[in-house]
Amino acid sequence: MVKRTDLIGYCGLYCGDCAAHTQTVANLARNLRRELRRHKFDKAAGALAKMPAFKAFKHYEKGYELLGAMMKMRCKNPCREGGWAPGCKIKKCALEKGFDGCWQCDAFEDCKKLKVLEEGNNFTHLKNLRKLKRMGLAAFVKAKCQSSSAKKST
Repeated sequence: MVKRTDLIGYCGLYCGDCAAHTQTVANLARNLRRELRRHKFDKAAGALAKMPAFKAFKHYEKGYELLGAMMKMRCKNPCREGGWAPGCKIKKCALEKGFDGCWQCDAFEDCKKLKVLEEGNNFTHLKNLRKLKRMGLAAFVKAKCQSSSAKKST
């Protein structure tokens, strides 16, 4: 995947790092469900659930359902192109202020609109916003690209 500045969300999240944008999780879930059906694993799970070591298989249907939900985690367009959450309050705020992103706002560290991202993203958005403010868009994307290349070579 090409690393581009249009993959930087207004909030600082980088679409190139997102499982919904890369669709990696969705594709793996789809492939696993396909294999489970091919092997008729629902039948095997029923038998396995009767064994003490495999009692968790009594929840097989819930796991299969969860994989189905994971298959829906697909976001084809970055937020700058209308993807993910089109009614995003963060995006709306940045655009109303004439900003390319929250890193241009002096109040992003304490912004209540950004609070919604804290729990599920381990404060990645704030870390990225600080880097974006310090480095600028092009340098941020270049660093992301170098980091991604280094991970692939190990």
